This record gives sequence, structure tokens and C-alpha cells, in this order.
Amino acid sequence: MSNSEALIRRQFAELSETYSELRLCEDAPSRWAIRGILAFSATYHDVTITDAFSILVKLPKDYPNSPPTVQETGGRIPTGFHQYPNRTLCLGAPVEVWRRFKADPRLVTFVNTQVVEYLYGYAYFEKYGEMPFGELSHGAQGIREYYQELFNTEDVQIVLALLKIMADGAYRGHHACSCGSGKILRKCHGPSVLELLKQQPKERFLQDATNVLYSLKESEMKNFDWHLLPKALKKELDEMARERARREKCA
Repeated sequence: MSNSEALIRRQFAELSETYSELRLCEDAPSRWAIRGILAFSATYHDVTITDAFSILVKLPKDYPNSPPTVQETGGRIPTGFHQYPNRTLCLGAPVEVWRRFKADPRLVTFVNTQVVEYLYGYAYFEKYGEMPFGELSHGAQGIREYYQELFNTEDVQIVLALLKIMADGAYRGHHACSCGSGKILRKCHGPSVLELLKQQPKERFLQDATNVLYSLKESEMKNFDWHLLPKALKKELDEMARERARREKCA
């Protein structure tokens, strides 16, 4: 038995002490999944919900370096309710899902918090017609909202400037913070930036910067500073612009 398999089996044993109707399956060599009924009872603001959902939890090949993904397999949750096109549940902004998992990379913690929170939220919505603890928008807009809240700013250009630091691997604590506070980075947004950099590769922040860019409204594009974009993203957009100009010239 490999170290990875031993870890997964040990973590599943801990998980099954609370959720006895789940079972561990090896669908293919080193392809582990957890299936079954997740029965829970959870309380938020004095509202207790006891419910059960049929779920599928898929463990990535590099587990626990990456968090699992989850699907609801009973057909109860409609596709329009915070799910990706492949029916994987959107447990939150991807960077936040990673952050929370990295803080305690165990199956029981992941299920107790992120999965049960999502299922509680849906069951609450089903019963009361609203979400119990608010919700981010879907897609690129939701990622933008997450970073605006994290960095405590409504200015999307500040969000992109901080994402550029992370995507380019250009953290310099003694440089002025991109938010314009006049403080150096390490005494302003630096701690938040460093915490994110510890948990995820810079490619994640490049992807998130792309999503934030595509969330911009037409009015926000008028005075947009394109130098705020990560180098790789700006290079890609410049190449697209040159290609478009070439095609128009040929036409």
C-alpha cells in the first residue's frame, strides 16, 4: 500500500465515523472516490436543518495537495444552483476553496465545513427561498466580488493590480502598495497577498485576473490601465490584437 493510499484510507476512516453511509471506492488505479448518502444536521443563526443528499466526492491524483471536487448525484439540486457545467458543485471562489482546504487538508474537515455548508445552503434555499449567508454571483463576477471583499475595496483596478503581483511572482514588501494608501506593501495588503501565495501557484492568480478582466463593464473599460494586467495576460491580449489587425488588413 502506497503512502498516498494509506493516507486516504486513514482519512476516510475518520470521515466514516461521522458519515457512516459513505463508502470509499477505487474507480481505477490511484483514482479514489467517495460515494453515498451524506446525512447531516447543521445550525446557522438558530435555524437547524437536518437533511441528506446523495453525493460523489472525487479525490485528485495529487491529493492532498489539491482539494477534492463534489457532485450531488440524486438529481435534487438543479444545474442553475451554483454548479459548474460538469455538475461539480461550486463551493465558493476557487481560491477560497483552496485556502480553506490547505488550512486543514483532511476529508472530515472538508466535508464538515465546505460540503455541508453548501448543502445546508441549498436545503435552506429550498425551504425559505433565500440563501442563509449571502452568496457570490456566478462565474467571473463572483470571483471579482470575492477579491473585492478580501482586499476591502470596490476599485476593480486595485484588485487587478494585486492579482498582477501574485500572477507575476513580483511580491516586493518594500514597494508601495498598489491600493494607493501610501504604505509599503508589507504594511498594507502584503499579508493577504503572502497568505494566498503560500497556498496556491501563481497560475491560479493569472486565471483569476483573466476572470476579473472579463467581468468589467463597458463603462469601466474607458479609463482602464492595461498595465495593471499580469504580463502573461497582457501578452496574450496583445497577440490577439495583432492577429485581429493582420486579418483585417488582409481582408
